[in-house]
Amino acid sequence: MFDRLKDEDGNVTMAQRSFAGACGGVTEALFAVTPVETLKSRVIDDARRGTNNYTGSADAFVKILRSEGPMGLYRGVVPTIMKQGTNQAVRFPIQFVTLRAMVGDDKEAQKQPMVNGAAGAVAGAISVILTMPQDVIKSRMQGEEGAKLYSGTLDCAKKILKNDGFIFFYAGTWPRMVRVSLDVAITFSVFPLLSKYI
Repeated sequence: MFDRLKDEDGNVTMAQRSFAGACGGVTEALFAVTPVETLKSRVIDDARRGTNNYTGSADAFVKILRSEGPMGLYRGVVPTIMKQGTNQAVRFPIQFVTLRAMVGDDKEAQKQPMVNGAAGAVAGAISVILTMPQDVIKSRMQGEEGAKLYSGTLDCAKKILKNDGFIFFYAGTWPRMVRVSLDVAITFSVFPLLSKYI
């Protein structure tokens, strides 16, 4: 997508980087993240509660499809789209700005995997801070009791705020930040290596 957004000199604005990232985030939310996260949340919640509804992810997939139809796998799609869209809209420009702050306009240094990875880790950490509330709402909605407890995204957010307080929207920030920072660092480290061969 970046190639289509480049001007005559090959430059992409920050707004265009954010737009491209948001488009990627929404796409991954619709085609991969929401159904996979729903399965993960349901299986974990089932094990935590000891209800033994599922023997694993494959069993959960079949049972959810049978009992709730395909939309059962898309519970929490709105906060997932918000989270993934924001994640990627933030990561691309932040990684770029951090990379420039580290090495300036040195094109060779910008291609170094370790430098890209460090800039990616910063971008990942910032994206976590900005998307924790959406992640908490998504996880609550995708749990075993989510459909019974919440009528939608706003209802879930209101009930979390009322029952648990604002700070609960940031529960689990540190473990997620460590995981996401490493994830994004690896992604941005590997990309320049692979781009030489593709």
